[in-house]
Amino acid sequence: MFLGQMETNEARQTQPAFQPKLNDENSREERQRVLERLDKFCKQVTHNRRVRIVRMWHGCKKAILPNLLSNGFAALGTLDDGWYGKAMYFTSSAKYATRYCGETGGCLIMCYILLLNPFPVVAADAPLTVSPTSFRFYGKGNNKNYQCHYIPVIPVGGSDTWDYRPPTSGTDDAMYHELVVFQEANILPQIVIHFK
Repeated sequence: MFLGQMETNEARQTQPAFQPKLNDENSREERQRVLERLDKFCKQVTHNRRVRIVRMWHGCKKAILPNLLSNGFAALGTLDDGWYGKAMYFTSSAKYATRYCGETGGCLIMCYILLLNPFPVVAADAPLTVSPTSFRFYGKGNNKNYQCHYIPVIPVGGSDTWDYRPPTSGTDDAMYHELVVFQEANILPQIVIHFK
């Protein structure tokens, strides 16, 4: 499935329908900086294909690991309907991913993820003044022709918070990054780390 998706992405990456349309968006300069940051993660993965791949982490409870590895990822919305889209969530930070492992015996899964046309989410899409349920992409599918959403985030309200949003001061101030993937064919699990 992953190889087939890789070949599809290679074919689509030069097609006009799959090109970003940031001129239609607000905060264009900030969105461009967000994409430049994501490109740095792409450069960390070397390969021989004509497609962008990133290495990301997913945290989960040990009980769901067997189903996840045998049946694949799914956007179940068990925590909420998805602040930045109803999809599967990943992060560049193993530390940040551990928040989703549960109190005891969780797992981290390192995955390779194919990127075709990521949409850069910025503070204007998730303002500090509104509830997450009022975010631009809360509970929604992918934005227009974009295959995933990429969000640099910082904690809002202290270190114990679950409220992470794009920094209003700009992407350079982000502590962590979230990648919201809408199709499981773009995900290839590679390594599982079990916690005691």
